[in-house]
Amino acid sequence: MTTVLVSGVGQVGGWALEFLARTPGVERIVTVKRSPWQGPSWTTIAMLGSAIEGHTKHLEHRQADLADEEAMARLLGEVRPDAIVHSATVQSPRVLSGAALDPGRRAAVRAATFGMWLPWHLSPAAQLTRAVELSGVDTHVVNVSFPDVVNVAIWNRFGHGPSTGAGNLEVCAARVLRYVMATTGRPAPDIDVSLVGSHALLTRGTVVPHHFRLTIDGADATDRVDLTAALSSWPEVINWHGDVPNSLYAGSAVKNALALAGSEPLTTHVSAPMGRPGGYPAVVGSGTVELRLPPGLTEEEAVAINDRAARFDGIERIEADGTVVYTAESRAAMENLGYRCEAVEFEDLARRCDELRDVYRRLTSEGKDA
Repeated sequence: MTTVLVSGVGQVGGWALEFLARTPGVERIVTVKRSPWQGPSWTTIAMLGSAIEGHTKHLEHRQADLADEEAMARLLGEVRPDAIVHSATVQSPRVLSGAALDPGRRAAVRAATFGMWLPWHLSPAAQLTRAVELSGVDTHVVNVSFPDVVNVAIWNRFGHGPSTGAGNLEVCAARVLRYVMATTGRPAPDIDVSLVGSHALLTRGTVVPHHFRLTIDGADATDRVDLTAALSSWPEVINWHGDVPNSLYAGSAVKNALALAGSEPLTTHVSAPMGRPGGYPAVVGSGTVELRLPPGLTEEEAVAINDRAARFDGIERIEADGTVVYTAESRAAMENLGYRCEAVEFEDLARRCDELRDVYRRLTSEGKDA
């Protein structure tokens, strides 16, 4: 019996739950959320959707707080999931994209980059990692919450962590695939897209360091593709900062979780595999993730590309102990928002999360008053 646990049943986790409820091969789904009512509601709706599809899956909800690591470890010991889809955050900053901020504030938020909100993503992921460690359960975690940076910090800190992330680079690869299909008329099986790049490639395009190679029928066709067009305006501009893309991230997470728990190798793109920064083409299966880099590109070169790309998310470097150091540009932008932070340290996560709540409340309050 394949058991998948979903931690954080919200905008992304809720989509993941719906996909799992309708996917063959998953017999048991357990959801975990701190809220006393949202989790049961999401789980019941998914159960009904599963029944509509003709499945007889077992779904159950457990109210739990990731911050209580010992209790979470006991829960994991009882459930013993084959895979965990983790999407919990302290709070989502995405509502800021729709807030009525004045131009100066909005420019500062953009300059600070998505990396500013790292503590909100890193803290729950670290709590889950410690709970898995305490439980002794052999499972595979797919982290959807800013994996390109979070997974690296956790692996550096603990020496283990999420097997992979989801979304980000894989979404870029999917856009390129559809672009090539549309512009060449060739079917997907004839096309092989190979991308190396980070979270920032999704939102900021080809100005971000990356590596791209395309083959059609095994022959190099890289020069035939306008990568900038494929990742920007084709077929229409997408708002990556709202809730619309959440189904993409959730679908990617479910695919990766089932591949890790299964035995059939899956050729795909993944984010932050086994603690590496950014995303890569890879083969996932039987609990392993192996990079599938194009000829002429070494793993060291691919990792270096993503280390440079992280600066576009405001990340200068990630230390050996997991401390995440911001770029000077990102620090200056955060100070303009009243938030001073040079680096995110694990020992300081709780305080950083509280400080960001204050900044967030102030910004959203200003937006309402504007």
